[in-house]
Amino acid sequence: MHLRGIGLLTLGTGVVNAFVDTSPFILASTSELLGSSAQLKTASSLSDEIASALSTCPSDYYVMASQPGVHVSDFSKPKSAPRLYEKLSGKDKAIKSSFSVSEVSGELDAKYIQELLEKKCGAQTTHIDASTGSYPSSFEKGPRVISVDFPVLPSAATDRRHQLQHNDGFLADIVDRISSKKYTVIYVTSPRELIDGEQPESFMYHPDVDSQEPVHMDLKRDYASNARREGSGSQSVFEEYQFLTPGIYMGLIAGFAFLAILYVGFSALTSLQVPYAAFEKDTAPNSQKKQQ
Repeated sequence: MHLRGIGLLTLGTGVVNAFVDTSPFILASTSELLGSSAQLKTASSLSDEIASALSTCPSDYYVMASQPGVHVSDFSKPKSAPRLYEKLSGKDKAIKSSFSVSEVSGELDAKYIQELLEKKCGAQTTHIDASTGSYPSSFEKGPRVISVDFPVLPSAATDRRHQLQHNDGFLADIVDRISSKKYTVIYVTSPRELIDGEQPESFMYHPDVDSQEPVHMDLKRDYASNARREGSGSQSVFEEYQFLTPGIYMGLIAGFAFLAILYVGFSALTSLQVPYAAFEKDTAPNSQKKQQ
Protein backbone atom coordinates (compact mmCIF):
# COMPACT_ATOMS: atom_id res chain seq x y z
CA MET A 1 0.00 0.00 0.00
CA HIS A 2 1.07 3.59 0.43
CA LEU A 3 4.64 4.21 1.35
CA ARG A 4 5.42 6.92 3.84
CA GLY A 5 7.10 8.83 1.10
CA ILE A 6 10.68 9.72 0.97
CA GLY A 7 10.73 9.27 4.70
CA LEU A 8 11.69 5.69 3.92
CA LEU A 9 14.64 6.96 1.95
CA THR A 10 15.76 9.02 4.92
CA LEU A 11 16.10 5.83 6.94
CA GLY A 12 19.19 5.15 4.94
CA THR A 13 20.96 8.35 5.91
CA GLY A 14 22.04 6.84 9.19
CA VAL A 15 24.10 4.21 7.41
CA VAL A 16 24.90 6.31 4.37
CA ASN A 17 28.62 5.99 4.91
CA ALA A 18 28.42 2.23 4.74
CA PHE A 19 27.04 2.10 1.21
CA VAL A 20 28.49 4.79 -1.02
CA ASP A 21 28.07 2.81 -4.23
CA THR A 22 24.28 2.68 -3.99
CA SER A 23 21.41 4.84 -5.21
CA PRO A 24 17.63 4.94 -4.59
CA PHE A 25 14.79 3.58 -6.70
CA ILE A 26 11.17 4.80 -6.70
CA LEU A 27 8.02 3.46 -8.33
CA ALA A 28 4.51 4.93 -8.09
CA SER A 29 1.45 3.80 -10.03
CA THR A 30 -2.23 4.52 -10.34
CA SER A 31 -2.78 0.75 -10.42
CA GLU A 32 -2.39 -1.80 -7.67
CA LEU A 33 1.09 -3.27 -8.07
CA LEU A 34 2.87 -5.80 -5.96
CA GLY A 35 6.18 -4.64 -4.61
CA SER A 36 7.93 -4.32 -1.31
CA SER A 37 9.88 -1.38 -0.05
CA ALA A 38 13.25 -2.06 1.46
CA GLN A 39 16.35 -0.40 2.79
CA LEU A 40 18.80 -2.32 0.60
CA LYS A 41 18.41 -4.53 -2.46
CA THR A 42 20.65 -5.70 -5.23
CA ALA A 43 20.02 -4.47 -8.77
CA SER A 44 19.38 -8.01 -10.03
CA SER A 45 16.74 -8.85 -7.41
CA LEU A 46 15.03 -5.48 -7.94
CA SER A 47 14.95 -6.06 -11.72
CA ASP A 48 13.12 -9.35 -11.18
CA GLU A 49 10.64 -7.66 -8.84
CA ILE A 50 9.96 -4.84 -11.34
CA ALA A 51 9.50 -7.34 -14.16
CA SER A 52 6.98 -9.24 -12.07
CA ALA A 53 5.06 -6.07 -11.15
CA LEU A 54 4.88 -4.75 -14.72
CA SER A 55 4.34 -8.07 -16.50
CA THR A 56 0.55 -7.55 -16.41
CA CYS A 57 0.85 -4.22 -18.27
CA PRO A 58 -1.15 -2.29 -15.66
CA SER A 59 -0.85 1.19 -17.23
CA ASP A 60 -1.28 3.02 -20.48
CA TYR A 61 1.78 5.20 -19.92
CA TYR A 62 5.07 4.42 -18.21
CA VAL A 63 7.09 7.52 -17.34
CA MET A 64 10.59 6.22 -16.78
CA ALA A 65 13.06 8.81 -15.49
CA SER A 66 16.79 8.09 -15.44
CA GLN A 67 18.76 10.27 -13.04
CA PRO A 68 22.51 9.54 -12.84
CA GLY A 69 24.78 10.72 -10.06
CA VAL A 70 22.28 10.37 -7.20
CA HIS A 71 22.86 9.40 -3.60
CA VAL A 72 20.27 8.53 -0.97
CA SER A 73 21.22 11.65 1.00
CA ASP A 74 19.92 13.78 -1.87
CA PHE A 75 16.40 12.77 -0.77
CA SER A 76 16.94 13.40 2.92
CA LYS A 77 14.31 16.17 2.86
CA PRO A 78 10.88 16.15 1.15
CA LYS A 79 11.58 19.56 -0.44
CA SER A 80 14.35 17.95 -2.49
CA ALA A 81 11.65 16.50 -4.74
CA PRO A 82 8.27 17.80 -3.51
CA ARG A 83 6.14 16.56 -6.41
CA LEU A 84 7.63 13.09 -6.21
CA TYR A 85 7.15 13.15 -2.47
CA GLU A 86 3.42 13.80 -2.93
CA LYS A 87 3.07 10.68 -5.05
CA LEU A 88 4.84 8.51 -2.49
CA SER A 89 3.37 9.96 0.69
CA GLY A 90 -0.27 9.42 -0.24
CA LYS A 91 -1.06 13.10 -0.82
CA ASP A 92 -1.69 12.34 -4.48
CA LYS A 93 -4.98 10.43 -4.32
CA ALA A 94 -4.55 9.09 -7.87
CA ILE A 95 -1.62 6.92 -6.77
CA LYS A 96 -2.84 3.50 -5.63
CA SER A 97 0.48 1.79 -4.95
CA SER A 98 4.10 2.71 -4.56
CA PHE A 99 7.32 1.29 -3.27
CA SER A 100 10.93 2.37 -3.09
CA VAL A 101 14.36 1.08 -2.23
CA SER A 102 16.63 3.44 -0.35
CA GLU A 103 19.84 1.87 -1.60
CA VAL A 104 20.15 -0.27 -4.71
CA SER A 105 23.48 -2.05 -4.85
CA GLY A 106 24.74 -2.07 -8.41
CA GLU A 107 23.35 -0.37 -11.48
CA LEU A 108 19.71 -0.95 -12.37
CA ASP A 109 19.45 -1.02 -16.16
CA ALA A 110 16.67 1.32 -17.29
CA LYS A 111 17.06 0.00 -20.81
CA TYR A 112 16.06 -3.46 -19.57
CA ILE A 113 12.80 -2.11 -18.13
CA GLN A 114 12.06 -0.25 -21.35
CA GLU A 115 12.64 -3.32 -23.52
CA LEU A 116 10.52 -5.39 -21.15
CA LEU A 117 7.56 -3.02 -21.56
CA GLU A 118 8.04 -2.90 -25.32
CA LYS A 119 8.08 -6.70 -25.54
CA LYS A 120 5.41 -7.59 -22.97
CA CYS A 121 3.01 -4.70 -23.49
CA GLY A 122 3.75 -3.68 -27.08
CA ALA A 123 4.57 -0.18 -25.89
CA GLN A 124 6.10 2.49 -28.12
CA THR A 125 8.85 4.67 -26.68
CA THR A 126 9.15 8.45 -26.69
CA HIS A 127 12.62 9.70 -25.72
CA ILE A 128 13.03 13.06 -23.97
CA ASP A 129 16.40 14.64 -23.32
CA ALA A 130 15.80 16.79 -20.25
CA SER A 131 19.04 18.74 -20.80
CA THR A 132 17.37 20.49 -23.76
CA GLY A 133 14.44 21.59 -21.60
CA SER A 134 11.88 20.71 -24.30
CA TYR A 135 9.27 17.95 -24.59
CA PRO A 136 6.05 17.30 -26.53
CA SER A 137 2.96 19.21 -25.51
CA SER A 138 0.99 15.95 -25.74
CA PHE A 139 1.67 12.25 -26.14
CA GLU A 140 0.17 9.69 -28.47
CA LYS A 141 -2.14 7.04 -27.14
CA GLY A 142 -0.67 4.17 -25.17
CA PRO A 143 0.67 1.82 -24.34
CA ARG A 144 3.70 4.10 -24.37
CA VAL A 145 6.98 4.44 -22.53
CA ILE A 146 8.06 8.04 -21.94
CA SER A 147 11.80 7.81 -21.31
CA VAL A 148 13.21 10.94 -19.64
CA ASP A 149 16.99 11.24 -19.40
CA PHE A 150 18.24 13.77 -16.85
CA PRO A 151 21.84 15.05 -16.81
CA VAL A 152 24.25 14.09 -14.05
CA LEU A 153 23.80 16.10 -10.88
CA PRO A 154 26.59 18.60 -10.16
CA SER A 155 29.02 18.07 -7.30
CA ALA A 156 28.21 21.15 -5.19
CA ALA A 157 25.51 20.49 -2.60
CA THR A 158 23.54 23.67 -3.36
CA ASP A 159 23.66 23.07 -7.10
CA ARG A 160 22.58 19.45 -6.60
CA ARG A 161 19.54 20.51 -4.59
CA HIS A 162 18.46 23.13 -7.12
CA GLN A 163 18.97 20.78 -10.05
CA LEU A 164 17.04 17.99 -8.33
CA GLN A 165 14.13 20.35 -7.63
CA HIS A 166 14.17 21.50 -11.25
CA ASN A 167 14.13 17.90 -12.48
CA ASP A 168 11.26 17.12 -10.13
CA GLY A 169 9.17 19.91 -11.63
CA PHE A 170 10.14 18.85 -15.15
CA LEU A 171 9.00 15.28 -14.49
CA ALA A 172 5.77 16.41 -12.81
CA ASP A 173 4.88 18.58 -15.81
CA ILE A 174 5.31 15.61 -18.14
CA VAL A 175 3.02 13.50 -15.95
CA ASP A 176 0.42 16.29 -15.99
CA ARG A 177 0.36 16.20 -19.80
CA ILE A 178 -0.64 12.52 -19.88
CA SER A 179 -4.20 12.18 -21.06
CA SER A 180 -4.84 8.80 -19.45
CA LYS A 181 -5.46 8.29 -15.75
CA LYS A 182 -3.55 5.01 -15.83
CA TYR A 183 0.17 5.65 -15.56
CA THR A 184 3.22 4.43 -13.70
CA VAL A 185 6.23 6.53 -12.73
CA ILE A 186 9.53 4.64 -12.59
CA TYR A 187 12.43 6.61 -11.15
CA VAL A 188 15.74 4.89 -11.83
CA THR A 189 19.00 6.31 -10.51
CA SER A 190 22.66 5.40 -10.57
CA PRO A 191 25.42 6.38 -8.14
CA ARG A 192 28.19 8.78 -9.10
CA GLU A 193 30.84 6.08 -8.64
CA LEU A 194 29.47 4.18 -11.63
CA ILE A 195 29.70 7.33 -13.77
CA ASP A 196 33.10 8.84 -13.15
CA GLY A 197 34.73 6.33 -10.81
CA GLU A 198 35.28 8.94 -8.09
CA GLN A 199 34.31 8.86 -4.47
CA PRO A 200 31.70 11.51 -3.58
CA GLU A 201 33.60 13.70 -1.13
CA SER A 202 30.38 15.36 0.01
CA PHE A 203 29.02 12.03 1.24
CA MET A 204 31.99 10.32 2.83
CA TYR A 205 34.91 11.23 4.97
CA HIS A 206 37.82 8.82 5.10
CA PRO A 207 40.34 9.46 7.86
CA ASP A 208 43.05 8.19 5.60
CA VAL A 209 46.66 9.18 6.18
CA ASP A 210 47.39 9.52 2.49
CA SER A 211 44.43 11.84 1.90
CA GLN A 212 45.60 14.12 4.73
CA GLU A 213 49.24 14.17 3.70
CA PRO A 214 48.93 17.17 1.33
CA VAL A 215 47.41 19.19 4.19
CA HIS A 216 50.32 18.34 6.46
CA MET A 217 52.79 19.22 3.74
CA ASP A 218 51.15 22.63 3.30
CA LEU A 219 51.40 23.25 7.02
CA LYS A 220 55.06 22.27 7.02
CA ARG A 221 55.77 24.68 4.20
CA ASP A 222 53.99 27.51 6.01
CA TYR A 223 55.79 26.90 9.27
CA ALA A 224 59.12 26.71 7.47
CA SER A 225 58.57 30.06 5.76
CA ASN A 226 57.58 31.65 9.08
CA ALA A 227 60.71 30.28 10.69
CA ARG A 228 62.86 31.77 7.95
CA ARG A 229 61.21 35.17 8.46
CA GLU A 230 61.65 35.08 12.24
CA GLY A 231 65.25 33.93 12.05
CA SER A 232 66.31 36.59 9.56
CA GLY A 233 67.06 39.40 12.02
CA SER A 234 70.30 40.31 10.24
CA GLN A 235 68.65 40.29 6.84
CA SER A 236 69.06 43.44 4.76
CA VAL A 237 66.07 45.72 4.36
CA PHE A 238 66.62 45.76 0.61
CA GLU A 239 66.21 41.98 0.54
CA GLU A 240 62.87 42.20 2.33
CA TYR A 241 61.30 45.16 0.49
CA GLN A 242 61.40 46.56 -3.02
CA PHE A 243 61.83 50.32 -3.04
CA LEU A 244 62.20 51.02 -6.76
CA THR A 245 59.48 49.60 -8.96
CA PRO A 246 59.15 49.89 -12.76
CA GLY A 247 56.53 52.60 -12.27
CA ILE A 248 58.89 54.69 -10.19
CA TYR A 249 61.62 54.28 -12.80
CA MET A 250 59.28 55.50 -15.53
CA GLY A 251 58.20 58.48 -13.42
CA LEU A 252 61.79 59.52 -12.75
CA ILE A 253 62.76 59.30 -16.42
CA ALA A 254 59.72 61.38 -17.46
CA GLY A 255 60.53 63.91 -14.73
CA PHE A 256 64.12 64.30 -15.91
CA ALA A 257 62.95 64.80 -19.50
CA PHE A 258 60.45 67.47 -18.39
CA LEU A 259 63.11 69.30 -16.38
CA ALA A 260 65.50 69.23 -19.33
CA ILE A 261 62.88 70.76 -21.66
CA LEU A 262 62.04 73.39 -19.05
CA TYR A 263 65.71 74.24 -18.63
CA VAL A 264 66.27 74.69 -22.39
CA GLY A 265 63.21 76.93 -22.72
CA PHE A 266 64.17 79.05 -19.74
CA SER A 267 67.72 79.36 -21.02
CA ALA A 268 66.44 80.51 -24.44
CA LEU A 269 64.32 83.19 -22.83
CA THR A 270 67.11 84.51 -20.66
CA SER A 271 69.53 84.60 -23.60
CA LEU A 272 67.50 87.21 -25.45
CA GLN A 273 69.33 90.67 -25.41
CA VAL A 274 67.63 93.92 -26.43
CA PRO A 275 69.55 97.29 -26.20
CA TYR A 276 67.96 100.03 -24.14
CA ALA A 277 68.32 102.51 -27.06
CA ALA A 278 65.68 100.59 -28.99
CA PHE A 279 63.02 101.96 -26.67
CA GLU A 280 64.18 105.63 -26.82
CA LYS A 281 62.79 108.26 -29.26
CA ASP A 282 65.21 109.28 -31.98
CA THR A 283 65.62 113.15 -31.86
CA ALA A 284 68.25 113.48 -34.54
CA PRO A 285 67.57 116.15 -37.35
CA ASN A 286 67.71 113.53 -40.07
CA SER A 287 65.01 111.42 -38.45
CA GLN A 288 62.73 114.46 -38.04
CA LYS A 289 63.06 115.32 -41.73
CA LYS A 290 62.09 111.77 -42.64
CA GLN A 291 58.99 112.03 -40.51
CA GLN A 292 57.93 115.29 -42.31
